[in-house]
Amino acid sequence: MTEFNSEGALYELLARGNKDVYFQSDTLTSQSPFRNNYKRVSAYIHELRKIPPTNNTDFGKTIEFNFEVAGDLYTHPTLLIDLPSWYPNNQTYIDINNKQQQIYYDKSVVYDNLSNTYGYTSGIGYFLFEQIQIYQDQIMVQEFSGDALYATRLSRGSLNSATLENELVGLHDGSDVSVSRNGKPNILRLELPLLGCQHKDDGGFPSFAVRSQNFRLRCKLRNLEDLIESSDSQVKPNPFSKTMYVQSYSSQVSRTPIQTLDRYSIGQPTIYLETRHIYVDPDTQKGLVDSYLETPFSRLYENIFYFNEKDYTPLARGALADTTKRIDAVHPASRIVFFLRQQSDLQKNKLWKISSDVSNNEYYNNISLLIASRDRESLFPPLVWNTLTQHAKEDRYSGSGLGVMCWDLGEQKGRRAPFARQPEGTLNFSTADRPTFYIELQQIAGSNRNTEMRLIVDTWASYEIEDRRGNLKYAN
Repeated sequence: MTEFNSEGALYELLARGNKDVYFQSDTLTSQSPFRNNYKRVSAYIHELRKIPPTNNTDFGKTIEFNFEVAGDLYTHPTLLIDLPSWYPNNQTYIDINNKQQQIYYDKSVVYDNLSNTYGYTSGIGYFLFEQIQIYQDQIMVQEFSGDALYATRLSRGSLNSATLENELVGLHDGSDVSVSRNGKPNILRLELPLLGCQHKDDGGFPSFAVRSQNFRLRCKLRNLEDLIESSDSQVKPNPFSKTMYVQSYSSQVSRTPIQTLDRYSIGQPTIYLETRHIYVDPDTQKGLVDSYLETPFSRLYENIFYFNEKDYTPLARGALADTTKRIDAVHPASRIVFFLRQQSDLQKNKLWKISSDVSNNEYYNNISLLIASRDRESLFPPLVWNTLTQHAKEDRYSGSGLGVMCWDLGEQKGRRAPFARQPEGTLNFSTADRPTFYIELQQIAGSNRNTEMRLIVDTWASYEIEDRRGNLKYAN
């Protein structure tokens, strides 16, 4: 053994001995990089709760829900809707084998003597609600209508899930069979875009951090007579107390007559608020209470404008039928969504119909957005607002009739659906000087040219939680 080898062996022996002493003797401060045990953490527990309303539910009335103080966070607030039907229950027919069979309305078509079918309007999960409000104590935090949800979701989200989403809210293709089967829909699900619950990566609303405050959901329901449509476009259809016929495609026999219920024998809708509560560990609870939390969320501002016969009068002499409407909104806005509906379609309860009956299916020739009397968005035809913008910015195309002015990046390819939201390009309506919508109307079909325009400003608001209190940070 040479001098160098003996010296190296001595160093190695000393190092090994010190290392063994460190691992074996100093148990309070020593750590083994090869150990396989970890600190125990309590599992997050999920609980699904269905909250009944605090008052009786009926068409044309307002119902309220109290958000239960249960988990530490809640997410996926969803309205479960079970609508009553004018079809009688427990009806049977005799099949080709002379056996008595149960009638299933979801596999049949029901029509009257003139072969007209009746059902809840397409998208009844949206249009059942005339107004939806969320309150924190006595302060309204969010407000939107079912019509606004219909418009904003028609062009947002993934095209892959569009069919399922439409099925959950009773949106169909408009055929006679679909209208009939919507007369007895399955349980519908309308997920609400509440703050902290607008995307699955938001994490939910931290209810544990604001236990001293009460949150309520208030919903105004439309009248039943305003929610039923017919296949022949009747004005305020009346399917009550009529003799109708059921044709079951599985029966292979002649039609079966039934007597529909009268208006006052139809039950009340059953509506529950479903929320998913999450229970977290004590360390996370402490972080929710001690930390300053700020949550940006999408807040909708809905403007309703009306055009009457006087607005269309210049078209008779070949002049320009232009008009302006002042927009009411605050916060930085990522996009504007707008659509028009003819009063004659609203009287037929076709609330979903946002396209005109003229050749190009549009209600206007050109639209622009003015800020301080100058063009913020230039004057363009429906080709730009209704088609090109959605094809350039969105993954899902809404079809004819829905116009979009979009200033964020949109749902571009490469992002994961459902697409996360964050403030990108915006137009600040809190500081905008006289935001005005300029519209050039075009000739529309029918003698009743009264139209309604709904303009929804999709803005970014900010909600903050500090010292166990929550409030709106901007434009409070």
